[in-house]
Amino acid sequence: MMASQSTEPSDKVLMVQVAGGDESAFTILIRRHQSLVLSIAYRYIGDRTEAEDVAQEVFLRLWRSAKKYRPETALGAYIRKITVNFCLDLKRKSRFQMHTLNKNTSSPENPHADIEASERQRALKSAIQMLPPTQHMAVILFHMEGLSMKEVSDLLEISPKAVESLLSRARATLRDRLSPILA
Repeated sequence: MMASQSTEPSDKVLMVQVAGGDESAFTILIRRHQSLVLSIAYRYIGDRTEAEDVAQEVFLRLWRSAKKYRPETALGAYIRKITVNFCLDLKRKSRFQMHTLNKNTSSPENPHADIEASERQRALKSAIQMLPPTQHMAVILFHMEGLSMKEVSDLLEISPKAVESLLSRARATLRDRLSPILA
């Protein structure tokens, strides 16, 4: 049996249509790439509602820049770059207060262990959000989004060595901040 072929046009074709003002093509692109944007924004900001606000702004920026888009760049990478830059700008401008998740996921079997794990997770998320903006984004992109050192360096527009340095400093800071909890 042959695999079915997608009937939707490629991202490049859709971006040409979006540049011409085609809203239905834009809707398809949003549907394709929304989870990417929400994932980065949520991990950076830590609040679902604010991450959705970021996604709206990212897609608005994509719409506005559609005529400038160059098809030699993968659209996913282009959108990721817009998202990263917007999140970094948010932190720099302090337009949003960064929040930590506040979930209690205890189970009846071992509520104490679940509460301790939840507290450690909350402390880790809080410590990550307190990192300087570029370190924060490097940690998210490398450790949480699973991007390579090269991909992170391209997105942050710094050398791979600089990314290594950012990640090293971030890990050291996190170890210091979390050592009382992990001891």
